[in-house]
Amino acid sequence: MKLNFTYKMKGECKMFIIFNHEKLEERINTMYGNKEAFGKLMGMTKQRINSRLKSATDFTQSEIEKAAELLDIKPEEIPEYFFDIEVCRP
Repeated sequence: MKLNFTYKMKGECKMFIIFNHEKLEERINTMYGNKEAFGKLMGMTKQRINSRLKSATDFTQSEIEKAAELLDIKPEEIPEYFFDIEVCRP
């Protein structure tokens, strides 16, 4: 899932950072059945939660903290759910 974030490398080469939220989506579906039910508990619309999961917009720190609490994610597990980084070059 693409994040709107670009690193400028030497010359014209750019590297795009992609966050993979598949594990987070699996946890949401396991615990709440669907993203819409989870989004309601988060105070977010279905569109807004989808935007976060697709990395069209970033999760805020407070959203990550609330989601971790709702999903019973330990603080040391947060990176594997929210910051699973894949790197690709164009």
